[in-house]
Amino acid sequence: MQSASLQTENRIKFKDESWDFRKDFTKYSNHGFHTYPAMMIPQVARRLIQKYGRDKEVLLDPFMGSGTALLEAKLHKNFKKAYGIDINPLALLISKVKTTPINPENLKGEYHQLISRCNSDKKSVNFREKEITKPNFFNIGFWFKPQVINDLAIIKQNIEKIEDKDIKDFFLIAFSETVRNVSNTRNREYKLYRMSQSMLEKHNPNTFEEFKSKASKSIIGMEEYFKMHNPNCQVNILAEDTRNLTSIPSNSVDLIVTSPPYGDSQTTVAYGQFSRLGLQWLDYGKEEVLNIDKISLGGIPTKDLHNGLGSPTLKKTLNEISKIDPRRAKDVLSFYVDFDKCVQELHRVTKKGAFMCFVVGNRTVKGVQIPTDEIILELFQTKNHYEHHNTFIRNIPHKRMPKINSPTNISGNHGVTMNEEWIVIIEKQ
Repeated sequence: MQSASLQTENRIKFKDESWDFRKDFTKYSNHGFHTYPAMMIPQVARRLIQKYGRDKEVLLDPFMGSGTALLEAKLHKNFKKAYGIDINPLALLISKVKTTPINPENLKGEYHQLISRCNSDKKSVNFREKEITKPNFFNIGFWFKPQVINDLAIIKQNIEKIEDKDIKDFFLIAFSETVRNVSNTRNREYKLYRMSQSMLEKHNPNTFEEFKSKASKSIIGMEEYFKMHNPNCQVNILAEDTRNLTSIPSNSVDLIVTSPPYGDSQTTVAYGQFSRLGLQWLDYGKEEVLNIDKISLGGIPTKDLHNGLGSPTLKKTLNEISKIDPRRAKDVLSFYVDFDKCVQELHRVTKKGAFMCFVVGNRTVKGVQIPTDEIILELFQTKNHYEHHNTFIRNIPHKRMPKINSPTNISGNHGVTMNEEWIVIIEKQ
């Protein structure tokens, strides 16, 4: 139900509990393949597509993450193309696997062969000390127990024997999720925090059972997706950067559904840290793995607070933060400087009449809430002709992200992060 409306200058924001989807199952089809920081729940993407994409044919998610919007486009009947852009190699692989239809019977056959080979190798290792190839990235023994390393290495080398690239990638995603679950990291954390010593003593994961459970559940998801997906929708996963000129043709996109990054990998959502262990086990290079947060939007602070972005709300917010901490104000500005570059690219690729749906969080820095929903509108409207249709405010009952953080890194000193999201709808005129 629509429970309240908030007036902000000339705009009305609706507090609408019907967008909460509190009791809905969020892991249907391929949506449960792999966790990812601050995932958009599929019900939000699906409703946005149904409401604003009824007559649309080309969807874009410029900050794709785990591919929720792309998967929903593939489950919708009228899309011919869906583009997804991300700089994170793990996001690219997850999204590719989630949107690639594979005959589940082929997956089942390969799964049984894979498990049989793993069981055989495990017995060989235990009783005849057969050598296995193990990765040697920095601190591997800090993040994984010796037996876990052995078991993961067995699974990985047997996945590599799979000849079909799509099927191999499917099991690599199940493997990546397993890596995270059996590691020595604390549960429900995006940053890399090791378990306490007392927790480590009790931590004895069954790596093979964890992988088998994850892979078999993913096969069930693929069975549903294989029956329901739209074969006429071509998905394009682009390892590009929305701040730059992309390969998407000009004036070709008629619907954007996206949840941009929150702009602070230090205290809120650390995409790079979350992805690191999985990517290291998947043999990605050191620089590629360690630089994700640095090259993300806002990864490099601005030198000063001077900018020509034309957002009065941003200017006011920066002034408030700067009075408390000028350095943090520059951190905040860097994100919007980068986002403004994305605005120009999104303006280039979209048609007139295209709807843009942004699901954003208004994070708090130094006790000052940053109204990202207002700032995004102003960045678009300052430079181009855009009409604001609605802003819906939803509670976050499901989204996997911290409700509190530790901005000072002092134990017990916590700040509230985000318990709500703002869904901003604008139309290109």
